[in-house]
Amino acid sequence: MIELYIFVTTDRPDQYLNPIVYRIEKGARRIVFVQVEDSRIEQIQLNLLKTNVYNLLQNLSAGCYKYYTGDSKDKIVQLDTEYNADDLAKLKARYCLCLTDGIDWTIERVPYLNLRRYISALSKRKNVVVDVTSVSKVYIGDIFACSLLENIDKLYTFEVKPNFDKPWKTLIHELEEGKTYRYINLVETPVFKESNKSILIRTTPLLVSVVGTVLFLFVALAASFILGFSSVFIQVVSVIGTVLGIVSFFLVYFPVRGK
Repeated sequence: MIELYIFVTTDRPDQYLNPIVYRIEKGARRIVFVQVEDSRIEQIQLNLLKTNVYNLLQNLSAGCYKYYTGDSKDKIVQLDTEYNADDLAKLKARYCLCLTDGIDWTIERVPYLNLRRYISALSKRKNVVVDVTSVSKVYIGDIFACSLLENIDKLYTFEVKPNFDKPWKTLIHELEEGKTYRYINLVETPVFKESNKSILIRTTPLLVSVVGTVLFLFVALAASFILGFSSVFIQVVSVIGTVLGIVSFFLVYFPVRGK
């Protein structure tokens, strides 16, 4: 079962609808709205947002669009004035499929300082997709860094040009993947992959040298009890251990650079 964890920082339901519909059509059966609890930005009413997203899907499945925020709040637009009968029927059917009883809609709140622990727990679950389409720039760096460290391999954002005059025109029923929108896995881009390789290049020699130093230390201590401290073997092991210690120190302050 695919689970969509969608980070939220705005109360406008339109911004979450596209990735939610996309994932439901791909088999998602659990939608989780995740809010980072932090005093730096205003907290939204998470339960109200979940309800508004669901209600917007219901509105669209009935052939209308409702504004839930802004100056036009509560205004309803009947979409039969925007689409012909066949297109409107397809639109209604598409959103109706997202309202099945088999989909679990829920919310979770995460204290800011527990963000990495939370993402680490997600990385241990199967078929988890993390979405940051509408997350504040305050958190995007934190979420991205935690996802990198915890090996999250599905970190997505939905990219589409806004239309404030007719917001229903930016919803997924109007869009064509690769042309009018892109749903991008941020950890699968060429630059990210190359950067990830560089991180491995920098950290692997340090880890090897540290582990090697510890192993040689144990070997030296064990051998010293058996052969004595004056043994040639012990002296050789001691020299190698010293060299590895120096290399470890050097790699801490002068990491190996990738090409």
